Amino acid sequence: MTPIRLGPRDLLEYDETHHVLICRECQYAIQKSALKSHLLRHKIYRNERQRLLSSIAQLDLFEPHHVPLPSSECPPFDTLPIISGFRCTVAGCGTLYASPKRIRRHQIEFHELDGSVHSGSLARPVHLQTFFRGTKIRYFEVTFSGTAFGEQTHDVDITTVLPAGLLPLLPQNSSKTSPANFNLETLAYFHHFTTSTSLTLPSVVFTHPDSQYWQPKIVHHALQWRWLMCGVLAISAYHLAAYADDDTVKKVHFDRAIELSSQFSVGCKDAVNDDLPREATQASKQIMYILQCARWVLTKELLDQGMIFDSMPLNQLQCIMTTIRSFIVSEPSSRSSAELGDNGEEQDDMFAHATRILRTNNNENMLSVILDRLNELPSRMAKALGKPDNIRDVLVILSAIAKLVHYCSTSTASTEASEAFRDMATWVIKVPDRFHEMLSCRNPATLVVLAHWAASLVERAEFCGCWYLKGFAKGILLQISKQVIVEDQATQKLIEGLEYT
Repeated sequence: MTPIRLGPRDLLEYDETHHVLICRECQYAIQKSALKSHLLRHKIYRNERQRLLSSIAQLDLFEPHHVPLPSSECPPFDTLPIISGFRCTVAGCGTLYASPKRIRRHQIEFHELDGSVHSGSLARPVHLQTFFRGTKIRYFEVTFSGTAFGEQTHDVDITTVLPAGLLPLLPQNSSKTSPANFNLETLAYFHHFTTSTSLTLPSVVFTHPDSQYWQPKIVHHALQWRWLMCGVLAISAYHLAAYADDDTVKKVHFDRAIELSSQFSVGCKDAVNDDLPREATQASKQIMYILQCARWVLTKELLDQGMIFDSMPLNQLQCIMTTIRSFIVSEPSSRSSAELGDNGEEQDDMFAHATRILRTNNNENMLSVILDRLNELPSRMAKALGKPDNIRDVLVILSAIAKLVHYCSTSTASTEASEAFRDMATWVIKVPDRFHEMLSCRNPATLVVLAHWAASLVERAEFCGCWYLKGFAKGILLQISKQVIVEDQATQKLIEGLEYT
């Protein structure tokens, strides 16, 4: 059956058999509720967007939980990425997972298998795909023509966790290119990155979908530069640590991530004078920002558990803001307003755009709660903080709130982690530079607005699966509460009760 393609450059493809609309650039199906915001991200504006939405309305799109999954004999979909995963071969099961850790947990919890049983023989490697991403992932197995993957019986021992102390570190040579003598630990972390971690990471390089940016784009550079590979493996180790149930295993992966991050940092400094390709330089920056966020997340978690004795940055709030801001603007081509998906309404004024959103806010959901608080915020701030000294600063604060209204609206239209991250981070660079200047001086008004940003957009990114931001919202709110003068009861009241979820 010939697929139905719509939009500029045949951006969208409708699969009539499974009733899904797939974005060919992003490589995943779009939920009906997220269509408008998704088209905005591809810079499809008012008139063209309305025509396209009218055409899409004629299609019979299913909600994610109603989409029928293909059989295991189905060939791969050209429009979806292929993921290496595992199928549980316990009689009557057949559950699919994309990582050894997840299927190991499944076999322990559902089949009561433990370390005394070689459960690796009860799982086989398969190729997986999924129509949706984020919280709507449902894997299905695919088979390449001429290759009977469904009949393979590889014994994959997935029950063994490899402590860093029992395996050699990456070779300590000074070679600029990646060494060929990989050890088992390296391969384990690399496999986890390519099959799992890379699918969770955001990209601000808008010429590539997230799944294509981290793999194969960044992986390609990591295979050429040893220190970049250390960074990739460090992210994988942090990812495993973030989801480890056992505290000892969590600590092992965390320590290994620290070691690999150190090797990455040394190599990054040594490569400053090298004539690196621009894309390799950009890759190193993206890796560095993810590592910084992941380390803050895991360090705080292990500190709270008393498992490590380290110190967090004295001014962590400023460090966090700088990192998030740098993540977006580090790519020169991503600096334009259109590329970053500002208001998406071409020449519409941001204030008018925010006003329209607030006026049409009549839903009884979490977004409605957030918008109500943002709508009331200017008047509450005026009453609590008094008349400002500079009218320009008033416009700066109002602009930041208007942009927050916009990005809260677009962020809740999708459950994709990468889109939630992008909305959260884009707000940081879309607010005027004067806002950041005022923030550095601990201006109460900017601290209040930033607290609302943390409780809405940062919390949303965490909810959608940004594991490298876990606990950021509460951490930022805590930092803000510390910076607000204790005697300033008026400002304190403006940030009280900001845990929306």
